[in-house]
Amino acid sequence: MNRSYANAETIFNQGERGGEMYVIRSGKVEIVRTKDGREVRLATLGPDEFFGEMALFDEEPRSGTARASGETTVEVVTKERFKDSIDDPLAWAMLTAMSQRIRQVDRALEQLDTEDQARKEHLSGLITSRRQFV
Repeated sequence: MNRSYANAETIFNQGERGGEMYVIRSGKVEIVRTKDGREVRLATLGPDEFFGEMALFDEEPRSGTARASGETTVEVVTKERFKDSIDDPLAWAMLTAMSQRIRQVDRALEQLDTEDQARKEHLSGLITSRRQFV
């Protein structure tokens, strides 16, 4: 099944639950992530590229927002359809494990970013305090 989106139209939002992935048939899709009110572009994808695949392997929320960049058509691939296309249970297990590992890396990177921001704020406070005594 194909779906069409207008320029800047949201395909899915960060934090939503999903059960399908998408293959771009025409146009482009931007993948962005928002943290602390700041939006960061993670990727711009074009025809024959796919996104949203981790939703096929786990029940976790979407890790980013997908938005059409120009007129865009995507093919929707459900979990059932994808699973039916994989004959080997080992391949399914391997893909599921890889998806979980990617989620773990995402969480670790986010934690590092949070710790880095806390260190910056702490150092800024120390510098401000030092300036008051100089």
